[in-house]
Amino acid sequence: MDTETSPAAPPQEPTPQRASLASLAFRWLSPAVGLGLFAAAVWVLNQSLREVSYREVRATIHDLPALSLLLAVLATAANYAILCAFDLLAFRYVGRRLTDWKVAVTSFIGYAVANNVGFAIISGTSVRYRFYSRWGLGAEDISRIVVFYTGTFWLGFLVLAGWSLAFDPLPGMKTMLGATTVSLIGWTLLVTAFSYLAAAGVRREPVKMWKWRIPVPPMRTVAMQYLLSTVDWALAAAVFFVLLPRTELTFAEFLGAFLAAQLLGLVSHVPGGVGVFEGTMVVLLGQYLSLGQIVSSLVIYRLIYYIIPLAVALLILVVDEVRQRRHHLAKLGSWVGSLSQQLAPRVLGMFLFLCGALLLLSGATPTEPQRLAWIDRNLPLVMVEAGYLIGSVAGVAMLIVSQAVARRLDMAFFLGAASLAVGIGASLLKGADYEEAVLLGGVLAALVVSRPAFDRKADFWAARFSPGWVFGLAAVIGATIWLGFFAFKHVEYSSDLWWRFALRQDAPRALRATMLATILMLAFGVARLLRPAPPQIHLPTDEELRRAEELVRAQPSTVPYLVYLLDKTLMFSEDGRAFLMYAVQGNTWVAMGDPVGDPRSVPGLIRRFFERCDDYGGIPVFYQVGKDRLHQYADFGLTFAKLGEEAFVDLPSFHLDGADRKPFRLVINRFGRSGMTFRVVPPEEIPALLPQMEEVSHEWMEGKRAAEKGFSLGFFSPAYVLRFPAAVVEQDGRLLAFATVWPGPGGAELSVDLMRYRRDAPRSVMEALMLHLMLWGKAEGYRRFNLGMAPLSGLEVSAVAPAWTRIGSFLFQRGEALYNFQGLRQYKDKFDPAWEPRYLAYPGGLALPRITADVSALIAGGYRAIFRRGRAA
Repeated sequence: MDTETSPAAPPQEPTPQRASLASLAFRWLSPAVGLGLFAAAVWVLNQSLREVSYREVRATIHDLPALSLLLAVLATAANYAILCAFDLLAFRYVGRRLTDWKVAVTSFIGYAVANNVGFAIISGTSVRYRFYSRWGLGAEDISRIVVFYTGTFWLGFLVLAGWSLAFDPLPGMKTMLGATTVSLIGWTLLVTAFSYLAAAGVRREPVKMWKWRIPVPPMRTVAMQYLLSTVDWALAAAVFFVLLPRTELTFAEFLGAFLAAQLLGLVSHVPGGVGVFEGTMVVLLGQYLSLGQIVSSLVIYRLIYYIIPLAVALLILVVDEVRQRRHHLAKLGSWVGSLSQQLAPRVLGMFLFLCGALLLLSGATPTEPQRLAWIDRNLPLVMVEAGYLIGSVAGVAMLIVSQAVARRLDMAFFLGAASLAVGIGASLLKGADYEEAVLLGGVLAALVVSRPAFDRKADFWAARFSPGWVFGLAAVIGATIWLGFFAFKHVEYSSDLWWRFALRQDAPRALRATMLATILMLAFGVARLLRPAPPQIHLPTDEELRRAEELVRAQPSTVPYLVYLLDKTLMFSEDGRAFLMYAVQGNTWVAMGDPVGDPRSVPGLIRRFFERCDDYGGIPVFYQVGKDRLHQYADFGLTFAKLGEEAFVDLPSFHLDGADRKPFRLVINRFGRSGMTFRVVPPEEIPALLPQMEEVSHEWMEGKRAAEKGFSLGFFSPAYVLRFPAAVVEQDGRLLAFATVWPGPGGAELSVDLMRYRRDAPRSVMEALMLHLMLWGKAEGYRRFNLGMAPLSGLEVSAVAPAWTRIGSFLFQRGEALYNFQGLRQYKDKFDPAWEPRYLAYPGGLALPRITADVSALIAGGYRAIFRRGRAA
């Protein structure tokens, strides 16, 4: 609703638009690069391990001393404790207080997830934001914490890598790069590291980064950053070092190789640097240790440093889930309670993916020799053969279902539980692999305990599958094929391998299982490519409109009447007590106004909208929302940009008396002398007036040379116009001007939407119509009149104002050539209204220009229509 140019032809049915070529390329580029690096690392491993057998690697793992395992576990525990201290120190730096154990547990979960997922800045920050924002920290505080612990993280790397390269580099590095180059790199890293110390000692003024001012930490805090980060990296390296057999390799030399491999793994953005880290370590340590020793230590290192902490993080979430089920009346705001249902499914999805990969990889390797005798005594051969094939089916199912589990789909719960149960049986059948069965059983138990979190009814097949997930599937299948060839490279291939069935014929079983998994995955991919396009975003059905109408009548605002334009999709809350309306432009999903209905149902409805956007890779946006619900959008990580202010006239106190209202009286008097008349036509009498209204609308559109708009502005549609009363101005039986009237439920609010007039109508005809309508509304008992929004008005500019506020204020003051910003504000100010702010809620970051363009195109009816000439009435 606005007094701006209004639309004439209904916009086309909104459907999810194809992302731009650049956007698609960006979404697929990073995962593709990661997969390329992973493939290159696998190739390096394959070339390096030509002379190493699978049996040698397995024997080395079995011979690993218990003391080495214990030291690795202790070093891992100490390392994560140091990482938690990063966050504790960051809290002291930003001057905020929070219980230490809350900070420690949150940071532990964040680091455990980030280490395994990759994209540490994004994944770790998202975990912290979900917790810290609910404990009173704002976006600025959390941003400072993230910047602080990220800087701390890299300080130790620079110090240790610089020291290792400058004073004690690996001979292999000096051979590859030259001793001078290696030394130069080392000294450069050291100078870079300690330049921060020098800057902190000299500078006292805060550092400005975009709209934030970041205070320089005191020297004591800086010293703690260096100490904690250096110990952190040293402990991380020590976890791997104690798992290696003792050789002439010193810890300092090993540290250089470890840091180089970690850097490549981090840069690749492959989750956990899998493959990239291993390939680098094999190349750099090959002259000190046998390849079998390196690979076996890498396997144990992955388990201790990555998988076990991730399992503990999941356990924390599941234990909290159990507590919530025991105490249904407990408030969700307790320390993890309100978040467990959000985080547990994501971690469970990750574990389900790992379980699927484990089943496929184990199916490609030989059975433990000592278990073959037990299998021979207790299981028929056909069951063993079936176990391998069933394990492949269950593993592929877990990989496919894992993303749906992370999205909390109810169907994913049943599919995930079924695949885990089948996988447990397959593990026991194919090799009496009880360890694998216990692991799958633990994940199954966690899934069952978290059952209440899987409450989404979305179609399992309708959602997109992200590029990272697709490349992850490709990586698992590729790794399975490679592992099978590595484990059985001593077996000469022949076509009859496919048809050999015997207890001690592991190679044929692995070959058949891997081939089945590959075929199933290819079939799934082809089915996805050939399946029909996802259903279009649909216009409201009659039943949906009836349900929405009931909710609109139960609230005071007139803005929800935009639902009757029928150009937006409706989404209802699970209990049906609230709804929102949205449309899609490009990759931006825009909800118009605040959700309508029971306030208790609104948070769940906002979450459903976020999930729907996530299913299709959309950007969630709430357009023209009020200040009362900003905290609810903030709970979901949105930030805000002020769009302008909406004007409301208090009708009981509205009058035409006094010197300041003399211009209004002149307009009314001129109106009466000209022979024009005003009346409000009820909806049942509109059909007789409709032909003249359509004629006036067409004439007005031609005079303005404007295209019809939509979404937040009404357009001329008979079905829409016939639904509401109309305020009309007539002269000698001829319609001169009209406005569709929105009578708010319960007499709380009165407003107008579609406003049109003839070319030969007097200049003041619309002002006279508005004055008469306000007086009519006052007589009818309405409490306020909504004059609509003045875009970009009320933006307060200061030295610390965000860029959007500065740009908006500049356009408001200097942009009259583009739009009558100040004129519209001045016109509405004549009625002495109260002004209320209206905001755009969006995910933040650098997406605002694109979101603004998409919203403008949505209202205008397309990008091309934005540039057509059309000014406010």
